[in-house]
Amino acid sequence: MDKTTRQKIIAYYTSVAKKNRLLKYPCLAGMSMTLVFYYMGMHFLTNGKRYASMLFVVIFFMSSCSFSFAVFAERTGFTSAQETYSAIVETSDVSLAKLEPVDPQVEEILEEGNIVASEHDVEAETYTLDDLLEQHEHGHDVETQEEYAEAGTSAGLAFDSSDWRLVLINKQHPIPEEYDFKLGTFTSGMRCDERVIEDLLLMMQAAKNDGLNLVVRSPYRTSDHQEDNFNDRIKSYMRQGLSYMEAYKATSRVITVPGCSEHEVGLALDITSDTFIPLLQGFADTEEGQWLEDHSYEYGFILRYPSGKEYITGIEYEPWHFRYVGREAAAIMTEEELCLEEFWDKYL
Repeated sequence: MDKTTRQKIIAYYTSVAKKNRLLKYPCLAGMSMTLVFYYMGMHFLTNGKRYASMLFVVIFFMSSCSFSFAVFAERTGFTSAQETYSAIVETSDVSLAKLEPVDPQVEEILEEGNIVASEHDVEAETYTLDDLLEQHEHGHDVETQEEYAEAGTSAGLAFDSSDWRLVLINKQHPIPEEYDFKLGTFTSGMRCDERVIEDLLLMMQAAKNDGLNLVVRSPYRTSDHQEDNFNDRIKSYMRQGLSYMEAYKATSRVITVPGCSEHEVGLALDITSDTFIPLLQGFADTEEGQWLEDHSYEYGFILRYPSGKEYITGIEYEPWHFRYVGREAAAIMTEEELCLEEFWDKYL
């Protein structure tokens, strides 16, 4: 300790107090405070490297730890969903999206009866075949194209990983930056990849010819819409008693992380019926749900998140979520009971 500096501080306040006795106690207090700051300054000066190392560790922890990301996301409106997910769930180089185990409380909330629809899900518009045919700007005549809908596939087909129909989008594989597509727009507001429209209308017409009325509930979504859905579901789970971390993990099992959703490229559609509107697993037991499971592949669509494949897709069973992959690939996936991740591992 530098005694000279200490003695100067004491001498200064002592001289002031001697000149004016009324300042005796204020000078004593001032001298004490000055010495305290002096000692603290000397302490940090002599231990600077140690504190710099501690600061570095804290900054590193805050920028990489899942707990810090979760708190940051919660306080800022959950705006960094994809980054938060990356911090919570380990990723790998393989195409399989492993489903992370959760505790019993989360499992209970994930059961069909406990799933609370987000405000965006509730407000989602629905589109029937009549709506789409009436308002579709190109006015396709699907009734005259049934033979095209029944076209088969040939054996020994070669598949290309660059085929837009087969692009792999999941939690481990966000939408490629270079991926490009054009939206086909219905005047009612429904949009999807324009290359999907023809087969979609054919499929809906075929179902109607069999006495069923399919309803498209959720076609193309913007990134902001996907993020709103994701954040609303987090909040609904938190209202049921889950922590933010638990709610985030539970949400990632029923709603794809923003930036990793097939809805954002117009290839995925949520399809139910005019008699069963909610996006619930009970749709699988309806006539429309069973018809889609049996016939959707004929029009190039697959049930993207099938039952029994949750440990691969990373998403709970969704009997309403259909993805366009093209007729050839859809036929093979249906025949061999493959999800898209398995198809990639085997054929691409």
